[in-house]
Amino acid sequence: MTSTNLKAFGKVKHLVSAILNELPLITKPQYKFMISLFEVWLCLPVRYTISNLSRFGTYCEKSIRLQIEKEFDFGGFNSSLIKDNCGKRLIAAYDPTYLPKSGKHTPGLGKFWSGKDQKAVKGLEIGCLAIIDVDARTAFPLKVVQTPDKTTLDEKGMSRVDHYVDVIKSEVLTLKSMVDYLAVDSYFMKQEFILPILKEGLHIVTKMRSDANLIYVYNGPRSTGPGRPRIHGDKVSCGSIDKRKIREFAVDNDAVYYSSVVWSAILKCKVRIVYIEEKVTGKYEILLCTDIELKPELILNYYQLRFQIEFLIRDAKQHGGLEECQARSEKKLHFHFNMAFATVGLAKVLFWMKLPDQHRGAFSMRNIKMAWYNRFLTDRIFSNLPLDLNCNKIKKLYQKCLDIGNLAA
Repeated sequence: MTSTNLKAFGKVKHLVSAILNELPLITKPQYKFMISLFEVWLCLPVRYTISNLSRFGTYCEKSIRLQIEKEFDFGGFNSSLIKDNCGKRLIAAYDPTYLPKSGKHTPGLGKFWSGKDQKAVKGLEIGCLAIIDVDARTAFPLKVVQTPDKTTLDEKGMSRVDHYVDVIKSEVLTLKSMVDYLAVDSYFMKQEFILPILKEGLHIVTKMRSDANLIYVYNGPRSTGPGRPRIHGDKVSCGSIDKRKIREFAVDNDAVYYSSVVWSAILKCKVRIVYIEEKVTGKYEILLCTDIELKPELILNYYQLRFQIEFLIRDAKQHGGLEECQARSEKKLHFHFNMAFATVGLAKVLFWMKLPDQHRGAFSMRNIKMAWYNRFLTDRIFSNLPLDLNCNKIKKLYQKCLDIGNLAA
């Protein structure tokens, strides 16, 4: 692992520089600042405040404050990173997450749902739009947008769901160049979310309510008399499905899986469902895809992969400083949130995706940060000592220093 880290260390500046050169409207000062900031952000062992970024980096506090107030195309940066380093089989995922925040003057401050507390709590909310590599089974950030508070949305005549739709619409051209499917959790099983996304040309994979209003598609004989031919059959009883119409396609130790094309009363269109029935308890879950041609095995796989966005958010919170921004400017907050996610994506590409499949193991952002910080300290110490880094003994010592505190993911 250490030798791989050594190679990756030298590529951070090169990779960031290559992507920045592709972005339009980036100035030379911003170009230099972003290269420096990514290197500092990867190793910072303390809270991600402007003061600490200045202490460990090469820019003073005033310069950092001025630079992070400027707009930066994180969507373009992340999409270039994904297109150049991920496989061909990709899906998109979207998920909002709560961030604790006290005070009274932070933009967007309001009450948002906290999964940890299982209730609405005062703080901030951001929505993360991510791309998931199906073969590598991991997620990369594309764009992060803060959710406005209720008062701001009411003034615009919008609901929170309308805002989520706008976030996805703002990146729809980028999304359609990479993916055909958007995976979201059961909260988004709403007409006002799914239908606008369908109009944009993306299909939805999500989870339905246990009492979903579904109707069998009528495939019986057609009447010859006047009037419209019958298109609907009986209502689907979700607790006891007709297994002659919703057919089994897979079975494992825990559950039996069924699938069929049915009519969704809410969406007013045909959808393909995957019905998952647990063997022991008899409990069931219903997955939905708006693309009736998609194989049920892929629907199941895509929805399971949706959870990779949760790991991405976890890494940004625990090791990217997502919850530690002390700024009260809307632009600074936006920059900080996106920088936290972009750093995780960059680390994943350099230190994990470049490894052969059989050597990858679990991705550990903690190990990467620890190794990068060890390198930061080791370089500082070695640069002040009359040591020959070409000496084999010194090389071995240097490599050992990088692995201090290394843990399995």
